[in-house]
Amino acid sequence: MKLAILIRHGESEANVKNLISEDTEKFPLTLKGRDQVKFTADQIRALKFDGIISSPVLRARQTAEIISEHIGIPYVIDSRIRESGLGDYNNRDISDVGNMTRSEMGMESWDSHIRRFMEAFNSYEGNYTMISHALPIRAAISGFLNFNEEESFGINIRNASMSVIDVEKRKVLSIGSFLVTPKIQMAFR
Repeated sequence: MKLAILIRHGESEANVKNLISEDTEKFPLTLKGRDQVKFTADQIRALKFDGIISSPVLRARQTAEIISEHIGIPYVIDSRIRESGLGDYNNRDISDVGNMTRSEMGMESWDSHIRRFMEAFNSYEGNYTMISHALPIRAAISGFLNFNEEESFGINIRNASMSVIDVEKRKVLSIGSFLVTPKIQMAFR
């Protein structure tokens, strides 16, 4: 892959209920989430990219469908950019997650997130929009910045935000932005 636009799905019912969930068929986008995604789709409409890749989770697929309809490029599903494996914490309130490590909680490891996203990057040629989730996107960005999980805590990946990575040059161009800047426009020419 040359360039990647990592987009977090729009606001979902899980976000409103403060739940963490890896379920593939629960928690659709809210009306606000759909509007957020339409704004993001308008932002990236003028960029030149080769495809859209989506997590298999419903809220990500719905985000990909909206973007696909707005810009006229079909999307594909790739489970390597799915939500984090949450173990026994799946569908629980975010406040239930304590001060334990991922391993102690039976969750997917930080390094696993980075590995699977890097595998996805290496499987495609060209420029792509990738629809995923906050933690996997934060991990992917951290892989390029050589941050461990603790060093990345300040990275806030908001709903429908865009993070852009020049995969070829191993350079992060933006994190969690809602606007396509002139620098991003230049990269996609």
